[in-house]
Amino acid sequence: MALTLEQKIAQAQDNLARLKDKARSADTRQKIVVGAAVISQALRSSSLAGRLLAILEAEPLRDHDQKVVADLVEKLHDVSKREDAGIA
Repeated sequence: MALTLEQKIAQAQDNLARLKDKARSADTRQKIVVGAAVISQALRSSSLAGRLLAILEAEPLRDHDQKVVADLVEKLHDVSKREDAGIA
């Protein structure tokens, strides 16, 4: 049985929605991978820790997001201070 025009449109919309979901998932995975790499390096480098802190402080974060990164921000402050003072 041949599909009606409305059915073809519905299928095309479903396919588009799946592709958009796939693209969002890929974008999220990229952010996780890059974020993990940057955090890992920043926890070992006072200069990168300082730059990441500046970015986080300049970025308007929601209260919930600030709570999520609070421990990381504290660790970054420690790394920045410790290495800047010559303590490795």
